[in-house]
Amino acid sequence: MSASIFAGSLAAEGPQLHFHASIATQRNNVRLTVLALVLAYCFYRYVQKQIQYRSETAFGEQHGCLPMKAKIPFKWPFALDLVKQTWDANTDQRLLAFYQQFFDNLGPNLEQKLLGGIGYVTIDPENIETLLSTKFHDFGLGSRRPAFMPFLGEGILTQDGLPAHRSRELLRRQFVRMQYQNLEGFSEHVDNLLVCLSSNGSGIVDLQPLFFRFTLDTTTAFMFGQSIGSLQSAVLDSFGSSFNEASLISSMRVRLSDFYWAYTPSRYSRACRVIKKYTDDYVNQALEEVKGQEATSNRYVFIKELYDELRDPALVRDQLVNVLMAGRDSTACLMSWTLYVLLKSPNLGFSSQSPV
Repeated sequence: MSASIFAGSLAAEGPQLHFHASIATQRNNVRLTVLALVLAYCFYRYVQKQIQYRSETAFGEQHGCLPMKAKIPFKWPFALDLVKQTWDANTDQRLLAFYQQFFDNLGPNLEQKLLGGIGYVTIDPENIETLLSTKFHDFGLGSRRPAFMPFLGEGILTQDGLPAHRSRELLRRQFVRMQYQNLEGFSEHVDNLLVCLSSNGSGIVDLQPLFFRFTLDTTTAFMFGQSIGSLQSAVLDSFGSSFNEASLISSMRVRLSDFYWAYTPSRYSRACRVIKKYTDDYVNQALEEVKGQEATSNRYVFIKELYDELRDPALVRDQLVNVLMAGRDSTACLMSWTLYVLLKSPNLGFSSQSPV
Protein backbone atom coordinates (compact mmCIF):
# COMPACT_ATOMS: atom_id res chain seq x y z
CA MET A 1 0.00 0.00 0.00
CA SER A 2 2.87 2.35 0.82
CA ALA A 3 4.39 1.60 -2.57
CA SER A 4 1.18 2.57 -4.32
CA ILE A 5 0.99 5.79 -2.30
CA PHE A 6 4.60 6.61 -3.20
CA ALA A 7 3.93 5.93 -6.86
CA GLY A 8 0.83 8.08 -6.68
CA SER A 9 2.74 10.98 -5.12
CA LEU A 10 5.38 10.76 -7.85
CA ALA A 11 2.67 10.82 -10.46
CA ALA A 12 1.15 13.91 -8.81
CA GLU A 13 4.48 15.69 -8.48
CA GLY A 14 5.56 14.83 -12.01
CA PRO A 15 3.82 17.76 -13.76
CA GLN A 16 4.97 20.15 -11.02
CA LEU A 17 8.61 19.06 -11.38
CA HIS A 18 8.33 19.42 -15.12
CA PHE A 19 6.85 22.92 -14.66
CA HIS A 20 9.76 24.07 -12.42
CA ALA A 21 12.26 22.63 -14.86
CA SER A 22 10.56 24.52 -17.70
CA ILE A 23 10.78 27.81 -15.75
CA ALA A 24 14.47 27.22 -14.99
CA THR A 25 15.14 26.51 -18.67
CA GLN A 26 13.34 29.70 -19.72
CA ARG A 27 15.37 31.76 -17.24
CA ASN A 28 18.60 30.29 -18.52
CA ASN A 29 17.54 31.03 -22.08
CA VAL A 30 16.78 34.63 -21.16
CA ARG A 31 20.17 35.02 -19.46
CA LEU A 32 21.95 33.53 -22.46
CA THR A 33 20.00 35.78 -24.83
CA VAL A 34 20.85 38.90 -22.80
CA LEU A 35 24.50 37.87 -22.59
CA ALA A 36 24.60 37.23 -26.32
CA LEU A 37 23.07 40.65 -27.03
CA VAL A 38 25.56 42.38 -24.73
CA LEU A 39 28.49 40.60 -26.34
CA ALA A 40 27.14 41.38 -29.81
CA TYR A 41 26.76 45.04 -28.90
CA CYS A 42 30.29 45.19 -27.47
CA PHE A 43 31.66 43.56 -30.62
CA TYR A 44 29.69 45.99 -32.80
CA ARG A 45 31.01 48.96 -30.84
CA TYR A 46 34.55 47.61 -31.05
CA VAL A 47 34.36 47.19 -34.82
CA GLN A 48 32.74 50.61 -35.16
CA LYS A 49 35.50 52.23 -33.09
CA GLN A 50 38.21 50.51 -35.13
CA ILE A 51 36.66 51.73 -38.39
CA GLN A 52 36.39 55.25 -36.98
CA TYR A 53 39.97 55.15 -35.69
CA ARG A 54 41.35 54.05 -39.07
CA SER A 55 39.29 56.69 -40.86
CA GLU A 56 40.49 59.46 -38.54
CA THR A 57 44.10 58.23 -38.79
CA ALA A 58 43.92 58.33 -42.58
CA PHE A 59 42.36 61.81 -42.42
CA GLY A 60 45.17 62.99 -40.14
CA GLU A 61 47.87 61.60 -42.39
CA GLN A 62 46.26 63.18 -45.42
CA HIS A 63 46.28 66.61 -43.79
CA GLY A 64 49.68 66.34 -42.15
CA CYS A 65 48.38 66.14 -38.57
CA LEU A 66 51.06 65.28 -36.03
CA PRO A 67 50.50 62.64 -33.33
CA MET A 68 49.45 63.94 -29.95
CA LYS A 69 52.39 63.56 -27.58
CA ALA A 70 50.96 65.11 -24.41
CA LYS A 71 48.41 62.92 -22.65
CA ILE A 72 46.34 63.61 -19.57
CA PRO A 73 47.43 61.01 -16.99
CA PHE A 74 45.06 58.61 -15.25
CA LYS A 75 45.39 55.68 -12.84
CA TRP A 76 42.14 53.74 -12.80
CA PRO A 77 40.90 51.42 -15.57
CA PHE A 78 39.04 53.24 -18.37
CA ALA A 79 40.26 56.51 -16.77
CA LEU A 80 37.42 56.35 -14.26
CA ASP A 81 39.43 58.52 -11.86
CA LEU A 82 39.63 61.19 -14.56
CA VAL A 83 35.88 60.87 -15.17
CA LYS A 84 35.24 61.46 -11.47
CA GLN A 85 37.62 64.43 -11.32
CA THR A 86 36.09 66.14 -14.34
CA TRP A 87 32.60 65.38 -13.00
CA ASP A 88 33.40 66.99 -9.64
CA ALA A 89 35.10 69.96 -11.30
CA ASN A 90 32.11 70.51 -13.56
CA THR A 91 29.71 70.33 -10.61
CA ASP A 92 31.81 72.85 -8.65
CA GLN A 93 32.11 75.13 -11.72
CA ARG A 94 35.90 74.92 -11.82
CA LEU A 95 36.29 72.86 -14.99
CA LEU A 96 38.53 75.44 -16.68
CA ALA A 97 40.84 75.57 -13.67
CA PHE A 98 40.95 71.75 -13.62
CA TYR A 99 42.14 71.55 -17.23
CA GLN A 100 44.40 74.56 -16.89
CA GLN A 101 46.77 72.58 -14.66
CA PHE A 102 47.34 70.11 -17.50
CA PHE A 103 47.76 72.87 -20.07
CA ASP A 104 50.34 74.58 -17.84
CA ASN A 105 52.32 71.37 -17.29
CA LEU A 106 51.88 69.48 -20.57
CA GLY A 107 51.13 72.01 -23.30
CA PRO A 108 48.21 73.49 -25.26
CA ASN A 109 47.18 70.25 -27.01
CA LEU A 110 46.25 67.16 -24.99
CA GLU A 111 44.98 63.65 -25.59
CA GLN A 112 42.34 62.45 -23.16
CA LYS A 113 41.14 58.87 -22.75
CA LEU A 114 37.73 58.43 -21.13
CA LEU A 115 35.67 55.24 -20.82
CA GLY A 116 37.56 53.54 -23.62
CA GLY A 117 37.29 56.47 -26.03
CA ILE A 118 39.94 58.95 -27.14
CA GLY A 119 39.36 62.69 -27.18
CA TYR A 120 41.43 65.82 -27.56
CA VAL A 121 41.48 69.07 -25.64
CA THR A 122 43.10 72.19 -27.03
CA ILE A 123 43.61 75.87 -26.28
CA ASP A 124 45.83 76.37 -29.33
CA PRO A 125 44.43 79.37 -31.28
CA GLU A 126 45.32 77.84 -34.65
CA ASN A 127 43.55 74.59 -33.83
CA ILE A 128 40.50 76.40 -32.49
CA GLU A 129 40.30 78.51 -35.64
CA THR A 130 40.54 75.34 -37.75
CA LEU A 131 37.78 73.63 -35.76
CA LEU A 132 35.35 76.53 -35.67
CA SER A 133 36.08 78.33 -38.91
CA THR A 134 38.49 77.32 -41.68
CA LYS A 135 37.81 73.54 -41.56
CA PHE A 136 34.51 73.59 -39.70
CA HIS A 137 32.84 71.05 -42.02
CA ASP A 138 35.61 68.48 -41.50
CA PHE A 139 34.66 67.96 -37.86
CA GLY A 140 31.54 66.60 -36.19
CA LEU A 141 29.85 66.90 -32.83
CA GLY A 142 30.06 63.20 -31.98
CA SER A 143 28.18 62.27 -28.83
CA ARG A 144 27.51 65.92 -27.97
CA ARG A 145 24.49 65.96 -30.27
CA PRO A 146 22.46 63.20 -28.53
CA ALA A 147 23.70 64.36 -25.11
CA PHE A 148 22.22 67.85 -25.66
CA MET A 149 19.21 66.84 -27.74
CA PRO A 150 16.61 66.62 -24.91
CA PHE A 151 17.56 70.17 -23.88
CA LEU A 152 18.35 71.97 -27.14
CA GLY A 153 16.49 69.94 -29.74
CA GLU A 154 17.24 70.42 -33.44
CA GLY A 155 19.24 73.65 -33.56
CA ILE A 156 22.54 75.17 -34.55
CA LEU A 157 24.41 73.82 -31.51
CA THR A 158 23.36 70.21 -32.14
CA GLN A 159 23.75 70.06 -35.92
CA ASP A 160 26.50 68.88 -38.25
CA GLY A 161 27.17 69.31 -41.95
CA LEU A 162 24.58 70.91 -44.21
CA PRO A 163 21.93 71.43 -41.46
CA ALA A 164 24.49 73.33 -39.38
CA HIS A 165 25.45 75.44 -42.39
CA ARG A 166 21.80 76.27 -43.06
CA SER A 167 21.21 77.22 -39.43
CA ARG A 168 24.27 79.47 -39.46
CA GLU A 169 23.08 81.28 -42.55
CA LEU A 170 19.54 81.55 -41.21
CA LEU A 171 20.56 83.02 -37.86
CA ARG A 172 23.19 85.25 -39.41
CA ARG A 173 20.52 86.88 -41.57
CA GLN A 174 18.28 87.44 -38.56
CA PHE A 175 21.06 89.05 -36.53
CA VAL A 176 22.17 91.24 -39.43
CA ARG A 177 18.61 92.55 -39.74
CA MET A 178 18.32 93.25 -36.04
CA GLN A 179 21.76 94.59 -35.19
CA TYR A 180 20.75 98.11 -36.15
CA GLN A 181 17.77 98.11 -33.82
CA ASN A 182 17.48 100.75 -31.15
CA LEU A 183 19.54 99.62 -28.16
CA GLU A 184 17.44 101.54 -25.64
CA GLY A 185 15.83 98.24 -24.64
CA PHE A 186 19.11 97.18 -23.05
CA SER A 187 19.33 100.20 -20.78
CA GLU A 188 16.64 98.81 -18.47
CA HIS A 189 18.67 95.65 -17.83
CA VAL A 190 21.91 97.58 -17.37
CA ASP A 191 20.15 99.71 -14.76
CA ASN A 192 18.87 96.58 -13.01
CA LEU A 193 22.39 95.15 -12.98
CA LEU A 194 23.82 98.32 -11.45
CA VAL A 195 21.11 98.28 -8.80
CA CYS A 196 22.08 94.71 -7.86
CA LEU A 197 25.74 95.71 -7.65
CA SER A 198 25.09 98.76 -5.51
CA SER A 199 22.61 97.09 -3.16
CA ASN A 200 25.16 94.60 -1.81
CA GLY A 201 25.91 95.69 1.74
CA SER A 202 29.01 93.54 2.31
CA GLY A 203 31.07 95.26 -0.36
CA ILE A 204 31.89 91.87 -1.94
CA VAL A 205 29.96 90.93 -5.08
CA ASP A 206 30.02 87.66 -6.99
CA LEU A 207 29.70 89.04 -10.49
CA GLN A 208 29.25 85.90 -12.56
CA PRO A 209 25.78 84.89 -11.26
CA LEU A 210 24.63 88.47 -11.88
CA PHE A 211 26.10 88.42 -15.37
CA PHE A 212 24.26 85.17 -16.12
CA ARG A 213 20.99 86.77 -15.00
CA PHE A 214 21.75 89.92 -16.98
CA THR A 215 22.40 88.02 -20.22
CA LEU A 216 19.34 85.85 -19.61
CA ASP A 217 17.23 89.00 -19.32
CA THR A 218 18.70 90.70 -22.39
CA THR A 219 18.56 87.57 -24.56
CA THR A 220 14.95 86.74 -23.67
CA ALA A 221 13.98 90.37 -24.30
CA PHE A 222 15.73 90.26 -27.68
CA MET A 223 14.16 86.96 -28.80
CA PHE A 224 10.81 86.81 -27.02
CA GLY A 225 10.04 90.50 -26.99
CA GLN A 226 9.79 90.32 -23.19
CA SER A 227 12.43 89.76 -20.53
CA ILE A 228 11.91 87.24 -17.73
CA GLY A 229 13.25 89.89 -15.31
CA SER A 230 15.57 87.62 -13.33
CA LEU A 231 17.65 90.56 -12.04
CA GLN A 232 14.59 92.02 -10.37
CA SER A 233 13.87 88.87 -8.36
CA ALA A 234 15.87 87.44 -5.51
CA VAL A 235 15.00 83.92 -6.69
CA LEU A 236 15.07 82.71 -10.27
CA ASP A 237 11.66 81.87 -11.72
CA SER A 238 10.78 78.41 -12.99
CA PHE A 239 12.21 79.05 -16.45
CA GLY A 240 15.51 80.50 -15.21
CA SER A 241 16.12 77.75 -12.66
CA SER A 242 15.13 75.06 -15.19
CA PHE A 243 17.53 76.55 -17.73
CA ASN A 244 20.36 76.42 -15.20
CA GLU A 245 19.49 72.83 -14.30
CA ALA A 246 19.31 71.65 -17.90
CA SER A 247 22.56 73.40 -18.84
CA LEU A 248 24.47 71.85 -15.94
CA ILE A 249 23.19 68.31 -16.46
CA SER A 250 23.74 68.50 -20.24
CA SER A 251 27.37 69.49 -19.69
CA MET A 252 27.77 66.52 -17.35
CA ARG A 253 26.21 64.17 -19.91
CA VAL A 254 28.74 65.38 -22.48
CA ARG A 255 31.59 64.37 -20.11
CA LEU A 256 30.33 60.78 -20.29
CA SER A 257 30.88 60.70 -24.07
CA ASP A 258 29.04 57.72 -25.62
CA PHE A 259 27.59 56.83 -22.21
CA TYR A 260 25.65 60.11 -21.94
CA TRP A 261 22.42 58.11 -21.64
CA ALA A 262 23.53 56.72 -18.27
CA TYR A 263 22.84 60.10 -16.64
CA THR A 264 19.29 61.21 -17.33
CA PRO A 265 17.78 62.12 -13.94
CA SER A 266 14.09 62.91 -13.67
CA ARG A 267 14.83 66.53 -12.80
CA TYR A 268 16.60 66.88 -16.17
CA SER A 269 13.55 65.70 -18.10
CA ARG A 270 11.37 67.96 -15.97
CA ALA A 271 13.59 71.00 -16.61
CA CYS A 272 13.61 70.35 -20.37
CA ARG A 273 9.81 70.17 -20.39
CA VAL A 274 9.54 73.52 -18.58
CA ILE A 275 11.91 75.18 -21.08
CA LYS A 276 10.06 73.81 -24.09
CA LYS A 277 6.65 74.80 -22.74
CA TYR A 278 7.82 78.33 -21.88
CA THR A 279 9.33 78.81 -25.35
CA ASP A 280 6.34 77.21 -27.08
CA ASP A 281 4.06 79.77 -25.44
CA TYR A 282 5.99 82.66 -27.02
CA VAL A 283 6.10 80.95 -30.41
CA ASN A 284 2.33 80.35 -30.29
CA GLN A 285 1.67 83.96 -29.28
CA ALA A 286 3.78 85.16 -32.21
CA LEU A 287 1.95 82.88 -34.63
CA GLU A 288 -1.41 84.10 -33.32
CA GLU A 289 -0.32 87.63 -34.20
CA VAL A 290 0.67 86.46 -37.67
CA LYS A 291 -2.75 84.87 -38.17
CA GLY A 292 -4.43 87.99 -36.86
CA GLN A 293 -2.27 90.12 -39.17
CA GLU A 294 -1.43 92.52 -36.38
CA ALA A 295 1.12 94.46 -38.37
CA THR A 296 1.42 97.16 -35.72
CA SER A 297 3.10 94.83 -33.22
CA ASN A 298 6.90 94.43 -33.33
CA ARG A 299 7.08 92.40 -30.16
CA TYR A 300 7.90 89.03 -31.73
CA VAL A 301 9.99 90.11 -34.71
CA PHE A 302 12.73 87.51 -34.19
CA ILE A 303 10.25 84.64 -33.80
CA LYS A 304 8.18 85.70 -36.79
CA GLU A 305 11.17 85.93 -39.09
CA LEU A 306 12.40 82.50 -38.00
CA TYR A 307 8.97 81.06 -38.70
CA ASP A 308 8.92 82.64 -42.15
CA GLU A 309 12.06 80.62 -42.92
CA LEU A 310 11.38 77.34 -41.08
CA ARG A 311 7.56 77.04 -41.22
CA ASP A 312 7.64 74.66 -38.26
CA PRO A 313 6.87 75.88 -34.71
CA ALA A 314 8.93 73.07 -33.11
CA LEU A 315 12.02 73.99 -35.16
CA VAL A 316 11.53 77.66 -34.30
CA ARG A 317 11.37 76.75 -30.62
CA ASP A 318 14.53 74.65 -30.81
CA GLN A 319 16.50 77.39 -32.57
CA LEU A 320 15.35 79.89 -29.94
CA VAL A 321 16.61 77.66 -27.11
CA ASN A 322 19.92 77.19 -28.93
CA VAL A 323 20.39 80.92 -29.39
CA LEU A 324 19.33 81.54 -25.81
CA MET A 325 22.01 79.19 -24.51
CA ALA A 326 24.69 80.78 -26.68
CA GLY A 327 23.54 84.30 -25.91
CA ARG A 328 23.41 83.74 -22.17
CA ASP A 329 26.38 81.51 -21.35
CA SER A 330 28.97 82.81 -23.82
CA THR A 331 28.25 86.47 -23.15
CA ALA A 332 28.16 86.07 -19.37
CA CYS A 333 31.48 84.20 -19.38
CA LEU A 334 33.01 86.83 -21.66
CA MET A 335 31.89 89.64 -19.34
CA SER A 336 33.28 87.79 -16.32
CA TRP A 337 36.67 87.16 -17.90
CA THR A 338 36.89 90.70 -19.31
CA LEU A 339 36.52 92.24 -15.86
CA TYR A 340 38.86 89.65 -14.35
CA VAL A 341 41.60 90.43 -16.89
CA LEU A 342 41.11 94.19 -16.51
CA LEU A 343 41.40 93.97 -12.74
CA LYS A 344 44.54 91.83 -13.05
CA SER A 345 46.17 94.30 -15.47
CA PRO A 346 47.17 97.42 -13.51
CA ASN A 347 49.02 98.76 -16.54
CA LEU A 348 45.63 99.42 -18.11
CA GLY A 349 44.84 101.90 -15.35
CA PHE A 350 41.75 100.00 -14.25
CA SER A 351 41.15 98.95 -10.65
CA SER A 352 38.30 97.74 -8.51
CA GLN A 353 38.05 101.19 -6.95
CA SER A 354 37.41 102.89 -10.29
CA PRO A 355 33.84 103.49 -11.45
CA VAL A 356 32.70 101.15 -14.20
